Order: sequence, then structure tokens, then C-alpha cells
Amino acid sequence: MATAAVQTPTSALPVEPTTLFYYLEVKDGGIVQTYPGTAFEKRRKHVPHEVNIKDLRPIQSEFTLEKNGFELVKFPSKEKEFLDDDKVEKDWYPEVSDFIKQKTGASHVHVVSHMCRRHTFAQAQNDASEKPDSEPVTKNNPARFVHVDQSYRGAEQILYLNLPEEEADRRTKTRWGIMNIWMPINNTVKRDPLAFCDYKSLDERDLRTVVANLPPPGAGQYGNVSKNLSHKQRGEYSSNGDSAARYEVANLAHNPNQQWYYASDMTPEEAWLFKIFDSKKDGRARCAVHSSFPLKSQDENSGPPRESVEVRCFVFWDDDTVE
Repeated sequence: MATAAVQTPTSALPVEPTTLFYYLEVKDGGIVQTYPGTAFEKRRKHVPHEVNIKDLRPIQSEFTLEKNGFELVKFPSKEKEFLDDDKVEKDWYPEVSDFIKQKTGASHVHVVSHMCRRHTFAQAQNDASEKPDSEPVTKNNPARFVHVDQSYRGAEQILYLNLPEEEADRRTKTRWGIMNIWMPINNTVKRDPLAFCDYKSLDERDLRTVVANLPPPGAGQYGNVSKNLSHKQRGEYSSNGDSAARYEVANLAHNPNQQWYYASDMTPEEAWLFKIFDSKKDGRARCAVHSSFPLKSQDENSGPPRESVEVRCFVFWDDDTVE
């Protein structure tokens, strides 16, 4: 007689104790504007909290995009090195678009940009230490603070910064969202893995908006995150002068109810698919707060860096209602 499989409860999952860095409230010296990719951002202060991050490997299929905001997927990409940006945009972007459409049932996917990280936290900090606040840091490290790439309002701002106005107007009349794919490059992840806060444990009142002022195009990888189209403004923060994009991002204040997860030993054949924004307000996950974190076994000052690529996409469902 067949027996049912025994599910591993989340309380029994392996745990990685670490420190996560949360938003520093304004009353305590925190900021409301930041400058991604600059020495200022690398020196920014956060609030450290000790957190136990659970390894979801034993029950990874139970975590889904719609329920939790993130999903571990098989994505054996044809692109392996990510050294030629023109080749990546020509060959890999269509692969990403087709994959997201297949996974989500979306009718259209527009790939915005991608970013590679090939340096350690210590290397980036050392680079920043010798530069003034406004100067770009060219050594791009894993982001080590809890965040969402855009706030809910910032999602609309960056949409209008990257699509023709008439298209953006049309796209926002049906369901739309922003999703990222994150994957390792070259090697299995042995340091600085990516962790996610389960949307079911998130109190959205703990989200804090910060205005991100991107550098001009060409000034490091962050200068290429947005096209910065100059048509109609969306919200008071949607333009940073004539040269660079400006929009809201979301940071997170600590709450002991937040539940964090990661996947041990991710390979380049795997990827995280996760939400930045979803227009639907029917109870499904609308975003995935995330951060890299140091494993207790890693040496901060030696060893090869974690190499990864992250791609950002607008996702549209033409046959579904906006909310």
C-alpha cells in the first residue's frame, strides 16, 4: 500500500544564522534619498539584525511566485559568460522573455536591463574608501541590505521612464508587473547567496520608500538601469534632471515576524524568479524583499567573489484586469 510523502515543516529546515541590514529610520540618522552605484551608497548606514535564514532546498517546490513572491527555477541558459553586453541583449534577452512568458502566462515581456556582479563586498568597500561620495564605484558587489528595486509607486515611475508614453498608458490598463531573474555565473554559489522575505510574513507597513538617483548613462552599471525617457513625468520623483533616472525604491524596517529563505549551493543551471511589483491586489504576493548575506563559513577578505547576473523585466497580461 502506497504511503503519502511526509512534508518537512518549515520549522525543521536547515538554518543559516547571519546578519541582515535593515533601513535606518530618519529620526535615527537615516536617509530618504540615495545614489546607487556611488561611494555614498557603499558607505550608507543600516541597522544590523541577527536573523536565521532557512534553507528551502528540502521543500523548494512549495515556494511559488504567486504565493511567496519568489520561486527557484531551472533555467539552463545558453549564455554562460555575460561578458559581451551586445550579445547578451541580442541572444539572452529573448530567452529570458520566452522563459518568463512560459512560467507566468504573460502575453508580453519587455526586458529593461541586466547587471553583473563580480566583486566581493570587501573589494567594493575598499574601492569606495578612496573616493568622494558622488563618484561611481566600478567594483559591483552583492547588495547587502534588504530592499525591493522599486516601491509600488516607483514601479510606475520606472515604467514611464522606459517605455513610450502611449504604450505605458495602454499597458497600465491591464495587469502588469516587474519581475527579475537572478542566477549564478560560472560556479556554484559558496558565498553571499540571495535571500528572500516570504511575502506571507511581510507587513507592508514596514516598507520604507527611498528616492534612488541613478548616475548618468555610462557611469558604471547603475547608469544603464533605466533609459530615462523624457516624456510625461509620473510622480514627483520620476526625473533626475536631464541626464539620469530618478524613482522610488523600497527598503524594509525590521519585524521579528519576517521569515527569510535561501537555497544552498545554487548552480548556474538554476535561477531565482521573483517579483518587484504586481498590480494585482487579490491577495497574491505583490513583491519580494531580498538581500544577499554572508555565510558563516565565508572569509570576507579572501577567496573568489560570487559572480551573478540579474535581469529586470516588465511583464504584461493583456487579458487580465489590472487589479
